[in-house]
This record gives sequence, structure tokens and C-alpha cells, in this order.
Amino acid sequence: MLISLLALPLAAASTLPTFQPRDTPFAALFKRDGPVPDPNAPDFASHYPPNWKTPNGTTVPQAWKDKLNSIQLPANNPVATKSQSNGGSGYDGIDKGGNNPDICSFTWGCIAKSDFFEAPNGTWLLNFDDGPTQDSPRLYDFLRSNQIEKNATHFMIGSNIQSWPKTMQEAFNQGGHIAVHTWAHPMMTTLSNEEVLGELGWTMQIISDLTGGRLPAFWRPPYGDVDNRVRAIAKQVFGMETVVWNKDTNDWKIGTANTTVDSVDEVMRGFITGPKSPGIVPLEHELNNNTVQVFLNSYPLMKENGWTVLTAPDAYGLQWYQNANGNQGPVLSAMNVGQVQTALVASASSANPTSAVPSTGSASVAANATGSAAAQSAKTSPSTQQGNKNSSGARLGVSAAIFLPALALLL
Repeated sequence: MLISLLALPLAAASTLPTFQPRDTPFAALFKRDGPVPDPNAPDFASHYPPNWKTPNGTTVPQAWKDKLNSIQLPANNPVATKSQSNGGSGYDGIDKGGNNPDICSFTWGCIAKSDFFEAPNGTWLLNFDDGPTQDSPRLYDFLRSNQIEKNATHFMIGSNIQSWPKTMQEAFNQGGHIAVHTWAHPMMTTLSNEEVLGELGWTMQIISDLTGGRLPAFWRPPYGDVDNRVRAIAKQVFGMETVVWNKDTNDWKIGTANTTVDSVDEVMRGFITGPKSPGIVPLEHELNNNTVQVFLNSYPLMKENGWTVLTAPDAYGLQWYQNANGNQGPVLSAMNVGQVQTALVASASSANPTSAVPSTGSASVAANATGSAAAQSAKTSPSTQQGNKNSSGARLGVSAAIFLPALALLL
């Protein structure tokens, strides 16, 4: 399932990045139809697309398609082809390929200004991809025993949630931050626009259904495979920010070639004992017992070296979800544009990631927006440019819309 990310000549910015406020207006509100699927019910899985298959046009809600048609996608960012030689994505006939500023493919070494790529100095952005799995509970037990269960972001695969909904809820109920890692873990740049909708939207839907209506605000592209077209859909249709990484632990390679738990432990040791400026956004996994073991082996050294471990939103001073500031407390439902930003940022200032927000109702996502695509903020030479996130002000805005569950399509 996992392939090697192309070598990335990614330079560390010399100063802590700052972020632009969200500038895309979200206007449309969507209400839930029907009851939330019960994870204890034998028909739970039937309320969602087939497991480990990219949702196609017949299972993508019309509201999502309408929203897609209302935004402006990058004009010169075609669907990528899948390279037969290295498994990566290609852009035939495009000058500079994925490094073209209109495309800005992360697997080609291009970082967009909107990408979350590095952490504040001294911060280890604690995160795990590919959950939930049968080995996730062991990780969750360790996080809880070390009192850092509320300090981890879990980028979860929709199909895995469909298979292990209670395991996902275990991570959520103990205080973990839940984010999106697509439905079937594909190369996102090689998918059609509607397939991108399905991969992101259905993963948001199942997370929302199992977390009291919370809307994920962050996602990570499988294999790091993202370009400006995919970024634009993630942000302008679904209101999510893209999180990549500046350190690959290679834990996903364990069991191949000469990669072992011990060899990855050494990679982690180098990261942990190395420079703390900038902070680290690692690529780690809760994929299996070996990847979990790597973190268990490494965390004591993190403590010894004084790293601050934080979730993605806490590392950047943002709210956890688009319509809630944590895993506890009310979920904002029918809101006007800008309402979430005011309410949640004020609440976040208390430094309590699970503080309640004064609101009522339940909700789950999608939104209506117009605006320019992420292509406008591409950075094409990550190996030579510094301080790419050089805008003024913090990234505080959030989507102000309610997610449209599309269960009727599958009933």
C-alpha cells in the first residue's frame, strides 16, 4: 500500500512560519438527513462506500459536485499520470513538471505557502498516519500512560474507520485529534476531481458521524502526493488545510530491504538529538506493530531532549475542528460566515484544547465558497528559498458551513 516518496530537497525555513487568514468565504449551510449510523449496528459499513475503493461519481453527493463547480481550480494543473518507473505522479508535456508553479507537487519537492510543513522551534508535531488498525490500541495505551493522548493528531483512513469504528472512537474519546488521510489511500493527483471529492468527503463524513458532528480541519495526502488542484479542492470545497512533513522516519519501510525497527530507531534518534530549529513534522504511522514499536522506543528520548509534543492545531495555535475547539463541548451548527472564527479563537486563547464553545446542535460539513486556487501561493524551489510562510497574521479563519451527509445515496 505504501510506496517510497521521491527524494525531497526540502530546506528548513529560518524563521517560524506565520499564516494568512482563510480568505475563502463559505456561505451555504447543509443539514443532516436521517440518523447517524450506529457503529454497533451490523449494517454500519453499508452506510458508506465500499471498503478500500475510491468512491466514484455515483456515491458522491450532488451538493459536493455543485460546490466543486462553484470554485475556481488552477487552470494549468491537469490530472497527473502515474509513473511506471517509480510509482510517483507525472505531468506529461508540462514545463518543469510537478515543479511548475501552477502545479507545485510536493512529491516533486515543491512546497506551497499554504502547506503545513514545519513546526515551531522545539516542537515535535506528534502525528500518526493510517489508523485505526488492529495495532492502534497498543499505541493509544502508551499515549495515555504517558499522559500525551491529547497531544497527538491521528490522520485516519476512512476505510480503516469503516472496519474499526470503535478503535477510532477510542482515540477520539481519550482526547486524540482526528484528521483525514483519505478513504482508500490513493495517489490523489492521479484522480479525477469527483474522485478527489469522494476520497476527502466520505472520510470527513465518517469522522463526523463518529465524533458528534465535528468537521476535520486538517488532512494529509497519502505518499505526500498533492498538487495545487488537489489542495484547492481540499480547502475550497471542504475547508481543510494540507499537512505534509519535513522528516520521513521511513517506519513504513520496515520489513523491506534493509529496513528494520532498529534501523528506524537510529533515524529517529538522529532527528530527536538533532537541531530543534525548525521544529519537526514527522511522517510516522500506526500502521502495524513495528511502526508503533518505533514510537514506543523513541518517546523517552524525546522527553530527555526536551521536545514539546503537540497536535497539528495546537502547534500552530489553531482550533481542532472547523466547528468545535476540541473533543468535548458543543458543536457549532448553523453559523454565519466568520462566526466560527470569532467564537473558537476566543475559546482557544484559554490554552485548553478541549474547552467548550457556546453553541448547540450537531453538524457535519461541506461548504460554499468562491475564490482563487492555491496555485497563487506556490513555492517552486524549496531547496533554495527560506521563510516561505512569510505572510502577516495568524491563520485563524475556519469554514462556517455544515457538512451534508449523503447517506441517502447508499440506502
